[in-house]
Amino acid sequence: MAKNLTFDAQSYLDELKQMQDAIVPICKMGLYDGARAALDAVLAEIDDIPDRRYTNSGMARGLTKSDKDDLRDGLGISRMRDVDGQVSVKIGFDGYGSHSTPTWPNGVPVAMIARAICRGTSWLEKYDFVSKAIRKSRARIESGIANRIDIQIQKTIGANNK
Repeated sequence: MAKNLTFDAQSYLDELKQMQDAIVPICKMGLYDGARAALDAVLAEIDDIPDRRYTNSGMARGLTKSDKDDLRDGLGISRMRDVDGQVSVKIGFDGYGSHSTPTWPNGVPVAMIARAICRGTSWLEKYDFVSKAIRKSRARIESGIANRIDIQIQKTIGANNK
């Protein structure tokens, strides 16, 4: 036996038109939540960087406590950019470290400390803590973005139906 189903397409289309103006701010909220989750993962991974010690080959492994503190203090989220409808945000290191050197009298740039440990140098072994943090938390970051967007869409649809 056949069953007759009806669907009010016009009201659904009206809801979608109302959502069109709200979708970019909603996506921005989700993106920022994802960036915050990624930042938290990188902060946690900084704690897992080994303490500075030297190997038999003369290479250094890990960072000093002051370098780790500088990384924590210098890590942040950039302002959100919207270029031609493409929204982006960056997570990175900024500022200067607490110890100065003859080359860096105002302190070693924190971005350079991060780059040295992530890629390695002629005297420092590689420990790519940023990639490791993102790899380990990718699913949590993506689900956080999706959850935030879903919640905001439901709020917007609910507000439009009142």
